[in-house]
Amino acid sequence: MKTASLTSQPRGGSDRDLPGSEAEMRQRIHEAAEGVVSRLQTLADEQVRKKKPIEERWLEDLRAYNGLYDPETETLFRSNPERSRAFVNMPRTKTNAWRARLADLLFPADDRNWGINPTPVPELENSAKRAVEEAERLHAEAEAAAEEANRAAAMQDPQGQVAALNDGASKGALAIAMIQHEAEARRTMEEAKRRSEGMAREIDDQLTESKYPARCRDVIDDGCKLGVGVLKGPLTANRPRRSWKRAEGNVYELTSSPDPRPEYRRVDPWSFFPDMNASTPDEWEFTFERHLPTKKELRKLTRTLDFDKDAVRDLLKNEGPDRFGSNDNMHYLSQLRALQGEEAISGRYVLWEYHGPLEVEDITHLLRSLGRDEEAVEFEEQHDPLDEHLVVIYFCNGRVLKMSTDYVLDSGESLYSVFQFEKGEGSVMSAIGVPRMAMNSFRALNGAWRMTLDNAALSVGPQIAIDKTQVEPEDGSWRLTPRKVWIKKGSDANANAKAFDIFNIPANQAQLAGIIELALKFIDEETSLPLIAQGEQGQHITQTLGGMSMLFNSANVVFRRVVKNWDDDLTTPVIRRSYDWNMQFSAKDEIKGDMQIEARGTSVLLVREIMSQQLIMIAQTWSQHPVMGVALKLYDAMRMAVQSLSINPDDILEPKDEFEKRLKKMQEDQAGQQSPDIIRAQAAIEAAKIQAESRAADGQVQLQIAELRRETELIGLASKGEIELEKLRAMLGMKKLETDSAERKLAAEIGVEQQMAAEARARGEEPTGSGGAVSAGTVQA
Repeated sequence: MKTASLTSQPRGGSDRDLPGSEAEMRQRIHEAAEGVVSRLQTLADEQVRKKKPIEERWLEDLRAYNGLYDPETETLFRSNPERSRAFVNMPRTKTNAWRARLADLLFPADDRNWGINPTPVPELENSAKRAVEEAERLHAEAEAAAEEANRAAAMQDPQGQVAALNDGASKGALAIAMIQHEAEARRTMEEAKRRSEGMAREIDDQLTESKYPARCRDVIDDGCKLGVGVLKGPLTANRPRRSWKRAEGNVYELTSSPDPRPEYRRVDPWSFFPDMNASTPDEWEFTFERHLPTKKELRKLTRTLDFDKDAVRDLLKNEGPDRFGSNDNMHYLSQLRALQGEEAISGRYVLWEYHGPLEVEDITHLLRSLGRDEEAVEFEEQHDPLDEHLVVIYFCNGRVLKMSTDYVLDSGESLYSVFQFEKGEGSVMSAIGVPRMAMNSFRALNGAWRMTLDNAALSVGPQIAIDKTQVEPEDGSWRLTPRKVWIKKGSDANANAKAFDIFNIPANQAQLAGIIELALKFIDEETSLPLIAQGEQGQHITQTLGGMSMLFNSANVVFRRVVKNWDDDLTTPVIRRSYDWNMQFSAKDEIKGDMQIEARGTSVLLVREIMSQQLIMIAQTWSQHPVMGVALKLYDAMRMAVQSLSINPDDILEPKDEFEKRLKKMQEDQAGQQSPDIIRAQAAIEAAKIQAESRAADGQVQLQIAELRRETELIGLASKGEIELEKLRAMLGMKKLETDSAERKLAAEIGVEQQMAAEARARGEEPTGSGGAVSAGTVQA
């Protein structure tokens, strides 16, 4: 695995292994190298030729985007200058609407449209779950074995007891092993998640530093206008990292250190030439990229990309730029600049960058032509001549400026990703953009609009027929003007004939307006961009939440399709290559691991418009539900609701761990100290209980008083001899009246006294004592 450099550096040459004289060998090497470069140039020219029909279509689309007619229509206008040349620039409007919509959906300020998850987590979760289930089963079997051992001991069966104990011990040991396995799996899952989160943060920082969102917005612009957008990366950039450090004497000085970081850049689709025979990027065998540097840029590339200095000196000294002036393959440049009324550029070199396979023999010829003889010998010794190897070659005007025998990524994946707005039937570059989707309707709209203006110009005034034998203008001009004087001439024979006849051209505005309206409707249908998706709402559209949700879902169906193309064509391969780059070159071992890429442009970002109200409704309804509330992740629901409102949740929400700490503390405080409302409610409940108990006690006292009065009366009757003692015992249910009659008599007297005192107070009197056991007297209060 490579750890630092992405390209092989030039080495000192040695000719001791080459037969013959050095001059002859160098000549043969250069001839062989020129043959390799010539084959590459021929291959590049072939791709340019095959791509030319696509470029002609792109030029037509760009003319429509810029509000210009094609050359054939312009020729008709020049032949009839009186006709209207107006252009309704609906292609630009629809293209910009699509571009703004996609950029807003795919690159929000508060979220990213991709994610990284550890690969083994699902398998580990299933393994941990199975381990817990197995541990529970073994534990139950161990308990059953223990009970069996107890029964064997009760039955005095020592052999059965020993066997049951051994079986229970083995089952218990296996249960412990399963629990340990589950704990180890959970630790592994936590470590994998921690590493994936670290990898996601690292890639996010790298993308931000390389201005990845801005580069992707340019790619979206190309895709909407032309149908394809190209992004290249990761490219290793040794940008110096600057920092201020304290030096001697409390003085700070600026220092810089090399910091290899991946970067990404947009590739001009006009300068990108993949294998035109392939229909998908996976089928590409090679790719070419064309650069057009000036002398200044060529010198800069020599330093940044480490070009062969002798070859660059030869180019700058012996061959000047502007070698493509008569090249038909570069004719598109003049047409592109002509769209803006500018002249063709000049003073540029044509520099080709080749990514693809090359045979070992060709590689060694190119290495020796660059003076890297030792590397060529080492390459021949380590590789089979029958094999092909991925290389990166820069060449210009038949000269090799640089060759890297080590491909950028060990995975061998191409550095180019192509976003296809609407996939074509042929190669990747044949995808179509917004102007091409509704080209015929755009033409019908402009034709109807020109006819409307031409008809308005003809019908604004009458057509006048003049008999020149009867009148002539006084000023000699036959043009009609206000208050013009005409001189009558001729004989009286034709005096009754009209000198002027007036004919009115009918105005067909209503009919032409119907054509325009129908063309606009077709444009909306063909571009799949109705007014509701552009922020405009008609009177027929419902205002209810459910109706708006259904409407947005219907309008987003086509957006989901295009966003899915972006996820598949660009997000997934780019983030996967970023992950590969960090696994290969990053010095941070704590972020490395087996992970998988998740593109979530369609699953998260696209439905933000209708997700906010639904999330709020779910949080309000489900959080109070006794069953569903347990399953609801309330904090995650709050975070997603805030994100759906295009607000960064980190600005207004506490981190999840802090939220959980505060929630736990609040629950503990509530358990230790109840709120005043709860205290008042509990006090009311206690008061009601006391009152109920008091009423029950009063009833019991009254019952006891009545019983005592009855017993007292019976005892009185017994004392008078009116009732026999044995009968009294039977009536009172007592066995020994003698032992407790005094106590009962006293209790009855006390009860009678309390009752009579209460009755006296009710009458407004105060009870008085009589000196005996019972005080029954009263006085007026």
